[in-house]
Amino acid sequence: MEPPLDIYKDAVVFITGATGFVGKALLEKLLWSFPQIKRIYMLIRSKAGIVPEERFQNFLKNGIFLRLRSSHPERLKKIAYFAGNIEADNFGLNERDRSELCAQVNIIFHSAATVRFNECLSVAARVNSVATYNLLEMCSDMRQLKRFLYVSTAYCNPGRKYVDECIYPTLPPVDWQHFLRCTKKIPEEYLNRLADYIKGPHVNTYTFTKSIAEQIVSSYKDIIPIVIVRPSIVTAAYREPYPGWIDNIQAISGIMMEIGKGGISSILGDKNLICDIIPVDFVVNAMIMMVHKAQLGSISICNATSGVTNPISWQRLGELTMKWSRIYPTKRMIMFPNFKYRRGAMMHELAVWMLHFVPALFIDLRTLLLGPKKRFVTPIAKKFRQACLAGSFFSLNEWIFKNRSRFYFKHLIENDTFPMLYWNLDELNYDDYVRCHMIGINKYLHREQFTVDANKMQVTRIYWMWIFGHLCFLLLLVYVLL
Repeated sequence: MEPPLDIYKDAVVFITGATGFVGKALLEKLLWSFPQIKRIYMLIRSKAGIVPEERFQNFLKNGIFLRLRSSHPERLKKIAYFAGNIEADNFGLNERDRSELCAQVNIIFHSAATVRFNECLSVAARVNSVATYNLLEMCSDMRQLKRFLYVSTAYCNPGRKYVDECIYPTLPPVDWQHFLRCTKKIPEEYLNRLADYIKGPHVNTYTFTKSIAEQIVSSYKDIIPIVIVRPSIVTAAYREPYPGWIDNIQAISGIMMEIGKGGISSILGDKNLICDIIPVDFVVNAMIMMVHKAQLGSISICNATSGVTNPISWQRLGELTMKWSRIYPTKRMIMFPNFKYRRGAMMHELAVWMLHFVPALFIDLRTLLLGPKKRFVTPIAKKFRQACLAGSFFSLNEWIFKNRSRFYFKHLIENDTFPMLYWNLDELNYDDYVRCHMIGINKYLHREQFTVDANKMQVTRIYWMWIFGHLCFLLLLVYVLL
């Protein structure tokens, strides 16, 4: 058996979704900790009128590569890109690029996906399921391919309370080959209308199409050495590349950002349930180590989750988010950070209208009359209302994710197989982690310069306005009732 670390020696790696949150962190970590890697390929499509070449040059200037540019700028030259699109046939690759990719790649990290919960079925199927099938078919022409890692989600089996590290059939039973044929033959508009009838226990197209993708991946286990990593709710970095690093507002990070701005006062959820979050660098380290486990004939799976080893409740996460957003406020704060979980849909809707939309309308009225910049908050309130509703299934339910893989990671790290990696969730102190997360939101999402005393006068002013508003409302209520 080859030495464990040799899997990356002179390796040529192909990462799909390299411009995404997880893919970007993976790419940076591979370049930082594995200088023996020969080359890393990525796929870039044209977007918003910007051609792949320009997008690639902008990508290399991204802040995540700061430590590489400072210490090892030559390693960035190992990144090569192909102009293409994960949704197109043959990924939109020309014949020369396809031949180069197939002739050289040793390891594939397939992390490309659409993670939007409210994505229409045709798009989710094309990106999450069909693209996975097309990539696996292309692998048959990759003569040097040794390992394939698929990034799934811990929530691809929502109909099961207890989720082990194994492949489960899609519920309701779906033949993946028949499903792929349907996506090609049924008109998109009609297919999207059928979504609610075929998803079964899946409340969104994301988990449904990721579950089907797992069936596709499983069918290739005798042809390609495959492993699967299933992250839960991926959040900001714990340590690497920088504590609190975050570059998207998907899922819970966007909700935390809006709580910090004071734009959310009610969340539909059960505060006592476990909120299974996992920092992005833990996910990346799991991916790097799991690749070594790939072998023909079987699929090794890692549930990259925290709920079993170091759980945190929704209540605790909310309290810490409010605490640190008040201590390190953003200058974009519109109201004092304060919210409450509500289990009842009716009470939640009432709270949304009273605490979200009414203040938003007053703020927009003031902006319309006095503000030099016409930046309205009512559309933002509507957007995050939909985001909270889309995520309410996860905040109203709880799953137990078996996580035996952590013992495998511990063995690899303690035996100096991967001394540059870490996977000890017990050391994750949530108070300090959420502090870094909120600082990271201000720094990387709001693009604000962090100082300890930044915006303290602003949050004090907003706090007293918040108190004054509550008093006026109570006095008005007493006046009406009496």
